[in-house]
Amino acid sequence: MSKITELNRRKFIKGAGMTALAGAAGAVATGAGTAAAQNSSSIPLLAGGKYDFDTPYNRVGSNCSRWDSPARRYPDGVFKYGMGVASMDFECAPCITEALTERVLHHNWGYLGSSQPLRDGIVKWNGERHGVDLAPDSITISDGVYPGVIAALRSFVPIGNKVLLTSPCYSGFYSMARAARVDTLDSQMRYVNGRYEVDWEDLESKMTPDVRAMIVCNPQNPTGNVWTQDELLRMGRLALEHNIVVLADEIHSDVIRSAHKYTPFASVPDEEVVNNSVSFNAISKTFNLAAMKNAYFYSKSPTMLARVNQYHRAELSTLGVVANEAAYQNGAEWFDQANVYLDDNHHFVESYVKEHMPSVGYTRNEGTFMTFLDFSRVIAAIDPDELAQHGKNTPEANFQDWLTHKSGVYLNPGSSYGTGGDGHMRMNVASSRLVLREVFDAMAEAVRKV
Repeated sequence: MSKITELNRRKFIKGAGMTALAGAAGAVATGAGTAAAQNSSSIPLLAGGKYDFDTPYNRVGSNCSRWDSPARRYPDGVFKYGMGVASMDFECAPCITEALTERVLHHNWGYLGSSQPLRDGIVKWNGERHGVDLAPDSITISDGVYPGVIAALRSFVPIGNKVLLTSPCYSGFYSMARAARVDTLDSQMRYVNGRYEVDWEDLESKMTPDVRAMIVCNPQNPTGNVWTQDELLRMGRLALEHNIVVLADEIHSDVIRSAHKYTPFASVPDEEVVNNSVSFNAISKTFNLAAMKNAYFYSKSPTMLARVNQYHRAELSTLGVVANEAAYQNGAEWFDQANVYLDDNHHFVESYVKEHMPSVGYTRNEGTFMTFLDFSRVIAAIDPDELAQHGKNTPEANFQDWLTHKSGVYLNPGSSYGTGGDGHMRMNVASSRLVLREVFDAMAEAVRKV
C-alpha cells in the first residue's frame, strides 16, 4: 500500500495535511486530522522538544510551483512527486505563522514605515551565524536575489560583455544575464574523487577583457560544493588580477552539512578581494520563504554598493517583511532542527542509491538540500526511439518526461545547469523521509526495468 494517498486535486482544501502512514504500527493520519493539527498557529513540539519533519505536509492545490506546476504538464495524471523546484515541503517555523496571523488581524495595508527591524535581524544573523560584521548602511534590502544580481550585472558588465560562471551552476544565472543583456561564459568544473573541483587553468584562461563579472555560488547549486576559504581566495585573487568583479550568490549559505563550514566571501582574509565583491543572500531557502519576496545584498566597499544601487529598486511586501523579521528573531531553533533532518535525508539518499540504484551516480553534497544525480548510464541504456518520442531538445529533458511517465517522479534536467550538466538530474531532498523512500522506490523500479 502506498504511504502517500493520491489526492483528488479538485476537492483538495488548501492547507490540508498529506495522507500518510504514520508510526511503526502504520496508523493512518487522515488528511482532515493532519490539517487540524498542522494548521494550528501553535504547532506542538514532539517529545524532547523536537519539531515534526516526518509527517508529510500537503502542498498540493495551494498553487505550489513544486507540486502543482508539473501536474499541469501531465494532464493524464502520471505525475505524482514534485522533486525538482528548490523549496522545502516542511510546514514553516511556527513563529512565522504566528507573526503573520497577528499582522493580518490589523486590517490596513498602507505603505511600510520602516524596514529597520528586518535590517537588524540580517546584521544579527550574519554576525552570530557566520561571523560577518555588517554595518547596517552596507546592506540594501531587495525583493529577491534576482533583481539584486541583475542590477549588479547592469552596473558592472556593459551590454554584450560577459559574466563568468563555474558550471554546472544554477540555471537562473543564465536568465539573469539575459535580463541584463549580457552574455555568459562557462568554465566547466572537473569531477575529481567524487567532488566537483574548479578547473583553475580553464577558469583563468576565460578571464578575457570582455569578462567583467564572475558569479561565485556558495554553496554551489546544483553540485552542492561548499567552497573553502582557500578556494574562495584563489577565485577572488584571480578575478581581481583580471579586473573582474565577484558577485557572490550565497542564498543556500545556512544549509550546510555536518563536517563542512560555510565561509562568506566577504570574510576572506584579503581586503582588496573583499572590496571587489558584492554578496547576495536571503533566508528564503533557510525558512522556505521564497514567495515572501525578501532578500538583501551588501558590500564592504561603499563605492561598489552605490554602483549596484543606482540600478536597483525594491518593492517590499508588508507580509514578506513580517515573515522574515519573525524568522530572524525566533526561528533559529526550528532551522537548526530542519538542517539536521536535511543532513540525514542526504545520508538516506546516498545509502539508497548505492544499495538499490547502482547504475546511478551519486555526488555527496556538502551543502544545499539538492542532489545532482548522474543518470547517464540509464539514459544511454534506454532505447533512443523511446526517449526521442518525448520530443524535447536534450536527452535530459526527454529523460525528465520518461521518468515521470515510468515512476511519477519529476526531476530537473541537468542540461539546464550549463556545461557539464549532461546526463544528470537535479533532485530536491527537502521532504519527509516517508516521501523520499516512496520516491526512490518508484525510481528504482523504473531504472531496474531498463
